[in-house]
Amino acid sequence: MTYIFSSRKASALGLSDKATWAKIVKAPKDTTVKSLRVLAGHKNERDDQVYLDISGLAPTELKRALSSLRKKCAGSFWGIIDPKGAAEDPASFFFNGASDYIGQAAVAKGLGRKRFVAAHTWFVAVKIPSLGRHASGSRYAGFQPVEKKKGQTLPAGKANLASDKAKLPSGKFKGWKSLRTGTTLPFFFLFVSLSGGEAKVSGRSSLRAQVGEVVFSAVKKRLRELLLHGLDVADALLWMETENHSLFLVPPTAAHGRAAVEASLKMILNSRLIGIEKLGLSFPVDFTFALHYGKTVFRAPGKTGAIISEPVNYIFHLGTKKAETGRLTVSDDVSEEAIPEGLSYLFSPVGTFEEIPICHSRRFIYK
Repeated sequence: MTYIFSSRKASALGLSDKATWAKIVKAPKDTTVKSLRVLAGHKNERDDQVYLDISGLAPTELKRALSSLRKKCAGSFWGIIDPKGAAEDPASFFFNGASDYIGQAAVAKGLGRKRFVAAHTWFVAVKIPSLGRHASGSRYAGFQPVEKKKGQTLPAGKANLASDKAKLPSGKFKGWKSLRTGTTLPFFFLFVSLSGGEAKVSGRSSLRAQVGEVVFSAVKKRLRELLLHGLDVADALLWMETENHSLFLVPPTAAHGRAAVEASLKMILNSRLIGIEKLGLSFPVDFTFALHYGKTVFRAPGKTGAIISEPVNYIFHLGTKKAETGRLTVSDDVSEEAIPEGLSYLFSPVGTFEEIPICHSRRFIYK
């Protein structure tokens, strides 16, 4: 059964009854539109799909409705319908447990039955198995443990996130100014690039070719500010920068790693809004993120010179040759401690790159 709870009977669509709503949206036949007032008393079955129409809700009403929704649908499917695109941060719904988000463009285009069926099929196949701890003991459902036979030595770089690997450094990060130049230290390496438009360079869209030199310079500046603000929660340091790529260092603690992963996924999910509202572009753009972990000699930004470092070379190769637009690619050298526990189901293994297992985050936005 599919339930849609609305504050005013799907008023954002200009509809007043279930029959008209179902006809326009082409939802499954067993769809019921109910008043938000009865959500608190709703008895949810495990196979039900429950959606909340957030149009017309004040912030306090939305907070209260989401709290009720999470309690009623714990362990089962729930999603958001946002006909007016009112949500400033759609990613926040997923971080709170949502399994689907239907935005303004999707509603305007018209949703077929396949849309609802596909969302529920994905939930059953992917999210249900990850609601509890993975059978292998790993919170990172995307990676299976490497089983070490008696007397066997695993090749370097072949261990995975569920294997016995060293814990991340304990203690608090004392700040970037506390680091001594020339010291070899562990870090998370976060690669970021932005692409979009029509012209293609090396298989990806060239913003410079699309918008011209003057606009590109302005976009590049706004993008730098956006990334610095978005990754501030992870205390990320913009370490190296080229025309098309940015490389951040993230402190090597589990908390900083989780913050970087969450911030990256948020920016990916909000890329369409970011391109238009923050960067001032008139066409869709996509982020490409890649995350790796290792040790390198530390030098201050702008003074990195020709640092010879295997992890630095690897992250640039991973970001430019293997990572995909609209995804966060994570190498196996990133400990499972750095993956937020509730988001592990978003990642799937995609083989190896330069002999290191990697995984991609699931794609939020389809072209």
